[in-house]
Amino acid sequence: MTKKYRTDFLFNDNNFLIGMGSAFNLCGNFFDYNESEDGSKADAKAIENDWGVIGQDLSEVLSNESK
Repeated sequence: MTKKYRTDFLFNDNNFLIGMGSAFNLCGNFFDYNESEDGSKADAKAIENDWGVIGQDLSEVLSNESK
């Protein structure tokens, strides 16, 4: 099984109710984001996932081209 890369891992999962709640948020800080231990680890994870997504896209294109 191959690893599935994502580029949204630092963002929190939102839905319709969270969106509606944010419209009425008066406190100002409604959304919580996923955090990393330090900036360099977050950057390394982001770069790995960005290149992983590019690799997944290229693999999909090449497999579709050969069909």
